[in-house]
Amino acid sequence: MQLNGSRFGAFILILLQSLQLVQAENLIRATGLTQCSDSAEVTVNNFKAVFTPRNNSISIIFDGYSEVAGEVLIDVELLVYGYRALNLSFDPCSLDLAVFCPMKAIELQIPTITETLGDDILDQIPSISYGVPDIDAIVRLKLKYKSGGKQITCLETRLSNGKTIYQAGVSWTLAVITGLGLVTSSVISLLGHSNTATHLAFRSLAFLGFIQSQAMVGMTSVKLPPFVQSWTQNLQWSLGIVKSKDLQTIATWFQRSTGGQPSSVLTSSSLVSTVLQKRSAIHRRAAEEGSQILLRGIERVGIRASVELSNIFMTGYLFYYFVTAVVVACVAVVLLVRALLAKKQTSLPELDRTMGAAGDWKSILRNTFFRLACIGYPQMCILCLWELTRRDSAAEIVLAVTMWVVTTGVLAFATFKVFQRAIRSKQQHNTPAYTLYSDPATLNQWGFLYIYYRAPVYYFLVPTLVYTIAKGMTIAFAQPAPVAQSIILLIVEILMMLATAIIKPFMSKGANVIAIIATVLASLNSIFILVFSNIFDQPPLMTGILGVLFFILNAIFTLVLLIYLLIGIVFAIFFKKPDTKYKPLGDDRNSFLWSGTGTTTELSSLEKIARGEEDAEGHPHPAPVVTAPPSDEDVSMAARRPYNDVVDPSLPLFPTSYDHTRRSS
Repeated sequence: MQLNGSRFGAFILILLQSLQLVQAENLIRATGLTQCSDSAEVTVNNFKAVFTPRNNSISIIFDGYSEVAGEVLIDVELLVYGYRALNLSFDPCSLDLAVFCPMKAIELQIPTITETLGDDILDQIPSISYGVPDIDAIVRLKLKYKSGGKQITCLETRLSNGKTIYQAGVSWTLAVITGLGLVTSSVISLLGHSNTATHLAFRSLAFLGFIQSQAMVGMTSVKLPPFVQSWTQNLQWSLGIVKSKDLQTIATWFQRSTGGQPSSVLTSSSLVSTVLQKRSAIHRRAAEEGSQILLRGIERVGIRASVELSNIFMTGYLFYYFVTAVVVACVAVVLLVRALLAKKQTSLPELDRTMGAAGDWKSILRNTFFRLACIGYPQMCILCLWELTRRDSAAEIVLAVTMWVVTTGVLAFATFKVFQRAIRSKQQHNTPAYTLYSDPATLNQWGFLYIYYRAPVYYFLVPTLVYTIAKGMTIAFAQPAPVAQSIILLIVEILMMLATAIIKPFMSKGANVIAIIATVLASLNSIFILVFSNIFDQPPLMTGILGVLFFILNAIFTLVLLIYLLIGIVFAIFFKKPDTKYKPLGDDRNSFLWSGTGTTTELSSLEKIARGEEDAEGHPHPAPVVTAPPSDEDVSMAARRPYNDVVDPSLPLFPTSYDHTRRSS
């Protein structure tokens, strides 16, 4: 077959300006043609094009149906980051294919054809096209009649050079560092460094929360630029979307055994084109007439992670239980080690103050599940509610409803208990901090909800939970309506940003700065999403620039949070007295701790004097033989406390326990 060099060559160069690379070889690939107009005269089942500069060859596969009859011309546009890099028109008769000259209303099937391109065409392709990751390049084909020039239809394909910032190593690194921060905060808490443990746990959860926020952007159904898709894909593990053959096998087996019909998008990808975006109901109907699969939102995220559409919910569900099992195993090891150290009567004073009998393991495990429910709640809000629209099987719907209702009920009940104790403390002692931090039962069971907030602003946990539910529902239920979804997300994010910036609810100035910046970026991301939904009908160049800007801003702040977390881990591990690296918290919580460690305040000194541990000059004082009888208030507080000592206030991931026989009343 002899091709007409310059015109078709330029068309091929466009058609190959940015495709998916395999291994280290330079190539450009296109997969799938989608409609970019309201007409659907051409239906595509399968389209693939691969250009390999090593041997100057291009191979094309096309399978579809055409309702166009007559002589036509094809206008070709190459858009790179929205900039029109090339615009030309050619006659398809130059392809020497009978189906194009003239075009007929028949099924179009072009088997694999391979052609060699001339050097004049290769010279038009800049070398940078093979090296820029996630290059945002689109080839747009407009068919029009040769006589009169009336446009018939518009098709476009996104190009890729195979270089991407979506790397499994990035996901694993971020996951390991997040887990390391949470585990380290727990160990430091056991060693008695309460202030360090509190700050380190906050840094870990702030890092995880910001990662989850970006992953939610990737789950929105708007048409995201390649940079945004790939960057957010790195973070989907935080919402339970992970690549695992074992999880896929279990999920598929469970669905089949409960009457569901597993999808086969991944297995049929060699026969049909998979396009990771769909634009409107018209184009969806056109896709249904053929076999080309068009995906967006949560489905797009799942396919990029090699998760079948029907397995997305079960993958997140099983991953959550896997993490729970790992954490419970770690807690069991800690309890065992603690019991052995208690038997040896270790001489470390910090560990001696924080270790107690191992008989409260049921309480520790129960509270561990509470904390895991809080950490995994954003994931469950999205996947469980989305499954109600997906309906993979009746059993999976039951699991989704049960999981969401249980986790929501647990967190709502915990919130109610916190409010109940805080209100009573405020009535009796003029401050909510008294009961929230002096009552070990309250602190040990429900402290994971309010420990990072200033004591007077404990109520901020309610806006946080409402924010999570509203965001999860919007992403789960508004998948078919990207514009409405982006508008609601913008409203939710702005309200959360204003609440955080005005109230400044967190325990320290640094924590509030980090939280405010995170909410500002989340609001800015929601503005980006609104623009990506094309509600403003902006130029494509603007969309391309904002996609790069999204990546830069979020990657920089993620790096800042990562360094912020690593510094906290270094302080905790390598400093003998890490509490000295942090200022005492300014909400008077330490004033109500009977055995606080790491800080020295006037109230704690008076407390030791009152208990007879020191004299007025700060010297140790022997315990008096005769003690005054307890007051009515002491008796009342003792009656409400399961222990006479106070727990460590950090509670990073799972609580520590305290020996209730250590101090006599």
